[in-house]
Amino acid sequence: MQVIMGGSGSTGSSLLKNILNRNDDIFAGGETAFFAKKMIYENWDKAKSRVLKRKLFGLRNHGWHIYNGTDLLQKEYLWQQNDLQVALFRSRDLLDFTNTFYAKSLNLSGAHIWLEKTPANSACFASFLRSFENGKVIHMVRNPFDTIASLQKRGYDLYYAVGIYLLNSVCGASVMTSSRCLTVKYEDLISDPEITVRSICSFLDVPYQSRMLIPQGEKVSEPKLYGWKYDETKAIGKGSVGRFNTLSDEMQHEILEAVNMVQVNEVGKSYYDVSIQNIQELCGILNYDFYSIGKRTTYKKLKKQELKDRIQRVRRGYPTGFYYPLRIQK
Repeated sequence: MQVIMGGSGSTGSSLLKNILNRNDDIFAGGETAFFAKKMIYENWDKAKSRVLKRKLFGLRNHGWHIYNGTDLLQKEYLWQQNDLQVALFRSRDLLDFTNTFYAKSLNLSGAHIWLEKTPANSACFASFLRSFENGKVIHMVRNPFDTIASLQKRGYDLYYAVGIYLLNSVCGASVMTSSRCLTVKYEDLISDPEITVRSICSFLDVPYQSRMLIPQGEKVSEPKLYGWKYDETKAIGKGSVGRFNTLSDEMQHEILEAVNMVQVNEVGKSYYDVSIQNIQELCGILNYDFYSIGKRTTYKKLKKQELKDRIQRVRRGYPTGFYYPLRIQK
């Protein structure tokens, strides 16, 4: 079985990935950004020559994250660049390549399921499910206000943080009705980890193992994320639930305004093939509380950040710079 995980950044996907990697039947390596590239699903013969390239010639993420290239040469995947180039050249299609790529790691670990976690994967969930008839996706979600507060703490400006949450979550939600998609709430994982992990194991058709919730002293390629209040390789903690409520009144007000103003425009709906327009709709679907606000004092600040973001996308050659998917509703 092939599994990818995605959603907005700062939703606990690294924590869940480490938990699942402790199951004997699952191999979950480091983030590759590979499955977040639309071209690998639509034109493999063209894409495979660019998989290992970077910068201008690197494959671009389909979603909101700006990231060129992939990270397939991490030690845990057991590939050298020359050998991987040969494997890419010889591959008949995407499925053939991924079977070859993961064979080494699966053989060494004794697992029969591979799982790859990159937050931007959610933008390509629908393409992945079409390409892998036995594949499954896990959509990680978290309270939008807590998530955006955490993303800001990690260094993203307010507009970019709202964009990450909105677009990644909207794309993930678009496949929620599929029997091959499981939506996992961060709050459920934190408050009732055993029940939540048992349900995930059932979804993946693997037995639950109690040691999955016990840190194994693993050495992982992803260190503790800046802005998080806990280490994803250690015991589950509750420190990041309700993070929004710990902010100053001014910061809370700015997040509330931005969440009420930033929306997916008609171009974005078409580009990502989604129907959900804003975080208010997402909250209704995901059963999170939403808070409306009348005052809109951050409009000019968000517009400046929007302009900066769009210029950066155009300079990097991103389609989302030309087919801009968001708008700020005053």
